Amino acid sequence: MQPVKVVTVFTLFLAGLLSGPNHVLAQWLTANGNPYVLPTVKVGIGTVAPQRSLEVVNTVDTYLRVGSLGGNQLDDQTAGIELRRSLFNGTATTWSINNESTFRIRHNGAQLLALTPTTGRLGTSGNEPIVFTIYGKSIDKTGNSLLHGALRLHTKVGNDTHTLLIDGNQLETEDTPLYVNNESNKDVLLANGGGKVKVGTTDNEARLSVASESDMQLKLINPGGGGAAWRIGVANSTWSAGAGKLVFSKTASSDDATMVITPAGNVGIGLTTPSKTLQVNGTTSTKVLEITGGSDLAEHFDIEADEMLLPGTVVSIDPNKPGQLRVARQAYDKTVAGIVSGAGDVQPGMLMGQAGTLASGQHPVALTGRVYCRVDAGFGAIQPGDLLTTSPTTGHAMKATDSGKAQGAILGKAMTSLETGTGLVLVLVSLQ
Repeated sequence: MQPVKVVTVFTLFLAGLLSGPNHVLAQWLTANGNPYVLPTVKVGIGTVAPQRSLEVVNTVDTYLRVGSLGGNQLDDQTAGIELRRSLFNGTATTWSINNESTFRIRHNGAQLLALTPTTGRLGTSGNEPIVFTIYGKSIDKTGNSLLHGALRLHTKVGNDTHTLLIDGNQLETEDTPLYVNNESNKDVLLANGGGKVKVGTTDNEARLSVASESDMQLKLINPGGGGAAWRIGVANSTWSAGAGKLVFSKTASSDDATMVITPAGNVGIGLTTPSKTLQVNGTTSTKVLEITGGSDLAEHFDIEADEMLLPGTVVSIDPNKPGQLRVARQAYDKTVAGIVSGAGDVQPGMLMGQAGTLASGQHPVALTGRVYCRVDAGFGAIQPGDLLTTSPTTGHAMKATDSGKAQGAILGKAMTSLETGTGLVLVLVSLQ
């Protein structure tokens, strides 16, 4: 028997089902086997005054179900809702919400959102990016709790739940550290934006600014075999190293500083209170030492003088005061010790001494090298190459003319000349 095509006209008398004077007659029709409703009709289920083409109201849990049946896998069939907007000129745009085992939202067939019970994906592909915008509240802290934020991420780690809050200006975590690339060795790049990183400060001068009042601002760690950690910090008045100093330490305390740089530019190695441009408390070793600020080797001595001691003065050993000197006052003095350095704007190149012992003092005395010396030419004109010894003129040298008396009393050799009177002569110091 051939199937019979039946065109059925369903007339639903809403007035017979629902009470009230405003009930209208809605006709359910079929055409080509498809049922439809007259377009001017609004259908209400559970309400007598529907505001939309279809409105469902109930006093218990309410669902609208669109189902599909068939296939061997859950994703063989689709159950969905399609929302289509069309113009009379044929232009149309379509959104669909589908259950394909995976929940999907599509626009004109292109997937924009996919959700499974354990994963989620937003966007179509890297070649077709989309912008996802959230207008959220700023993060707010009340007591120990962080509130609001545009996005909150919760993760279970062991027995603890970690929460990350994000708004348009900051990242915050609740009671846990914030890790970047904790499980990856990939780089964290801050290269393209040209921005500045500030930790504990709003200072905007440098690319990276780190501030702390009580702790070292920077710690450098090498966790490998034989590695170590160094701390670098700028001290304030509460630090034992002293306010304003740049401190390098092997521990978190400035007490253990191995090097400091003062605001004046003095560098201290092995001490925290350098009074010189470079001051080392320890042994210094170098392959080549080039000195450009002075030309003689001098030692510090205490010197007895009846008047202000001038640079270039000839001095001798003081027999009554161990380790000290006195101004030379006699000719051919075999106790001659050297020349006070610093005359003629020629400064010591190297200064030696040991604080707290007899090998210390207030005045630099040149023991070798080139130094200007006070000379009296009244005992003979001075020419380069002449040997010089002490003279009867207090604190002055003279030309050594008596080789017998000069033995053991020679200061050095003249390198410049002096014809008459007293003045400065450059001397190559060589005691003999």
